[in-house]
Amino acid sequence: MMVTSAWDRLVLPDRPSEPWLPSLLAGNAHTAYLRSYGSPRTMEAFRNKVPVISYDDLLPWIKRLGRGEANVLFTGHPISFERTGGSTGGAKLIPYSAAGLCDFQSSLLPWLAGVVKAHGITGRAYLSISPATRQPESINGVPVGLPDGAYLGSAASEVLSQVTAVPFEVAGIADVVHWREETLRHLTAAHDLELVSVWSPTFLLQLLEEIEEPQALWPNLKVVSCWASAASKTFAEELAARLPYAHLQPKGLLSTETVVTVPDADGRPALTTYGFFELEREGRLYLEDELTLGSTYEIVATTASGLYRYRTGDLVCYEGLSGLGRPVLELIGRGGLISDLVGEKLTESFVARCLEHVPGFRLLIPESEGNGYLLAVEAGSPANIEEIERRLCDNPQYEYARRLGQLKALRLMPVRRLFDKYADAQAAQGVRLGDVKPVSLRNERGWTARLGEQA
Repeated sequence: MMVTSAWDRLVLPDRPSEPWLPSLLAGNAHTAYLRSYGSPRTMEAFRNKVPVISYDDLLPWIKRLGRGEANVLFTGHPISFERTGGSTGGAKLIPYSAAGLCDFQSSLLPWLAGVVKAHGITGRAYLSISPATRQPESINGVPVGLPDGAYLGSAASEVLSQVTAVPFEVAGIADVVHWREETLRHLTAAHDLELVSVWSPTFLLQLLEEIEEPQALWPNLKVVSCWASAASKTFAEELAARLPYAHLQPKGLLSTETVVTVPDADGRPALTTYGFFELEREGRLYLEDELTLGSTYEIVATTASGLYRYRTGDLVCYEGLSGLGRPVLELIGRGGLISDLVGEKLTESFVARCLEHVPGFRLLIPESEGNGYLLAVEAGSPANIEEIERRLCDNPQYEYARRLGQLKALRLMPVRRLFDKYADAQAAQGVRLGDVKPVSLRNERGWTARLGEQA
C-alpha cells in the first residue's frame, strides 16, 4: 500500500505558457554568447545570426564558466557540470543550468507517469543506479555530476526513494564488486518489482548473469525500458528474450547534452517540446515541419543549458508523426563518428550494418600502429572475418584502399570480457557505468591497449 500511494504522488511539471525558443532568447539576451551575435529575439534572427557549432567551438565559453564567470552561455552560473566520454575522442565537459535541468525533468517525468498509468504500476521499480566510480570533483565550487535521483527533481526523487528496489545510497559505493553485490542483494529481495528503467541494455544483462530464473523472482515485472536502437538493438533483443513476459519499451534519444526524443503513448520516440531542434541533411537545415518521410538527418540542438545550434552527432530517421503530432525520430547511429586512416571514411552506422550478424558486443578499432583494422570480439564468439571484410568493401573507398594495399586485411582480436573492459575504459573517462553505450566503431588508435590482453 505504501508503494501504491507513493506512485500516486508523482507530480508533473507545469507546461510552459509561452513558446520555448522566444522565451529562451529573451531570458538569455544579455549573456556573453548571445550578445556576441546581436542578442537575437526571434527564430528567424537566431537562425540567421547564430552559427551551427561543435563542442570545440563551445569550449572557450565553457572554460569561462569554469573560471566562475556568470551570464556566459545562460543567465547566472551553472548548477553543475557533467562529463561525457563521447564516441570520437576525450571527455567533454557539459554545463547544466537550472532551466536546462527543469527541461530535462519536464521531458522525462510525463513519460514516467505515463508508463506507470498505462501499465498499472503499483509495485517497486529499479531505475539504473551506477556505482560511484568517479572521484568527487568540483570546478570553482560547481559540482561535476549529480546523484542519479537528482536529475528528476526533488519531488520525483522523494517518490522514487519510496518505490525504489535498490536504495539510492548504493550509488555511493565506489567498489564495483561491492556495488554489484549490494545491487543484486536488493533486487533479489524485491519480489514485487514491476518496472525496470536503465539506459544501456548491457547494464541490465550483466546483472542478470547472476539471476537464473528472473520470472520466478519477479513474477509481476511489467515493463523494462532501455535503449533499443542503433548499436543497442541486438542487446535489447537479447534482453527481451531473457525477460519475454515483460514489455520492453525502447527509450528515446537522450545524451549528456540534451533530451531529443521520449517514448510517446505508443512507445515511439517523439521529439520533445523542451528545446529547439533543427535537422541537417546534405548541408541544409530543416525545421520539424519540413521533414521527408524515411530520410536521415543529423540533430542540431538548442538547449536551456547553453548549447546553441549544437551538432549532437546523432543520426535519426524521420518516421512520421506521433498521435500528438510530434515528429517520430528513430536513432540510427552516430554521424560524427568516422574513422579515416587512408581516406576510407568508415562511419559508425555503416560499420554497425556490416557487423549486425556478429553476436554480442563487437568493436572495430584501428591498429595501434600502421594502417589496418582489428575486429574485437568476445573470446569464443563466432565471426566470419572474410565475410565482414566483404561487407566493409561495400564502401568503395575502403575497397579501393584494400585493393591498393593502403589498408591491411581485417584481423580478428578475441578479448575476454570485452564489454567489461570497454566499459572500464569509458568509466575511466568519467562516464557513469550505467550510461556506457555499446558502439560498433572507435576511431582512436589507443583501444588495443585499453582492451588489454587478447584471449
